[in-house]
Amino acid sequence: MSQNLFETKEDINAAVANFKTLKEVAGWQLLVGIVEANIKELEKQILEGFDDETKEQIDRRRDKLKAYKEVIETPDYWISRLNDPIPFEEEADPYHTVESLKKSRDN
Repeated sequence: MSQNLFETKEDINAAVANFKTLKEVAGWQLLVGIVEANIKELEKQILEGFDDETKEQIDRRRDKLKAYKEVIETPDYWISRLNDPIPFEEEADPYHTVESLKKSRDN
């Protein structure tokens, strides 16, 4: 999916600029503050626990904690990734194409 969003150098530059701008928007900063408060509460709940709490309930809190952290780290992640591009992983296709067969024969 993300490979289609950043096909050209112009797309990449625009995305980096938009993520940098997003971080300065008051609404984003408010969202980050709310999510950080939720993170602190979840960490407290995970550390202190509850009576009769199941492993599934603890794992659910851990999953939520991870998701919250990923949300607020998204702009920085993409700024870093797009400024220092790591090639997108090609989808594994179990079938050879004409191009892939030619390429494998040439090597």
